[in-house]
Amino acid sequence: MNILAINTAFNNSYVALGVNEKSYVKTVDSSLKQSENILGIISDVLNDANLKVSDLNALACVIGPGSFTGIRIGVGICKGFCVAFKNIKKIDINSLDLLAYTHSKKANNDFYVVLNALSGNLFVCKYSKDGKRLCEPYLLSDNTNFDHEVVGLKSEDLGMCNVFYELSSNILLEYAKNKCDNEIFVDNFLPLYLRKSQAEAELDKKSNNQT
Repeated sequence: MNILAINTAFNNSYVALGVNEKSYVKTVDSSLKQSENILGIISDVLNDANLKVSDLNALACVIGPGSFTGIRIGVGICKGFCVAFKNIKKIDINSLDLLAYTHSKKANNDFYVVLNALSGNLFVCKYSKDGKRLCEPYLLSDNTNFDHEVVGLKSEDLGMCNVFYELSSNILLEYAKNKCDNEIFVDNFLPLYLRKSQAEAELDKKSNNQT
């Protein structure tokens, strides 16, 4: 099984290729422009494994929530690959679910995962101790007191979190393989934003001021 996983939803981008028991992983530093570098990184990983896109059996993409620009880049690339090579199976990955999967390996109780949605907002979802969603992901705009453990990204250092993780290409690939093994596929990659872009928010604000 040849599976490629891509995460461009955050400052750093992660690319991971699994070829049977071997893995080829790379991280794109946040100081580099994703739009200018991610395709080159994907090409490098495939070349390291002596594969082409047409050799892939499955393609996994983090669809959000996260950076609007990053999500569009990742989803756009994966859609393009799947248009050209229709036999590739599609795996979408929710970034909150990815962190929940990481924490579920040592969780003893239900917990929340939160990510910074900027402008004082949070992306939030509650999970059981085995990493199953207990609600749909939502946008939170106030400082709620959470009634369970709160998991977040170390790089974001959110004050309400008491457990932190760093994302990695390896855990991305592991989670993608898990979904592939359980045949959790989708028909298409659909971005998960949960909030309006800054441009949309500004337009709404301007419209409200004019009424």
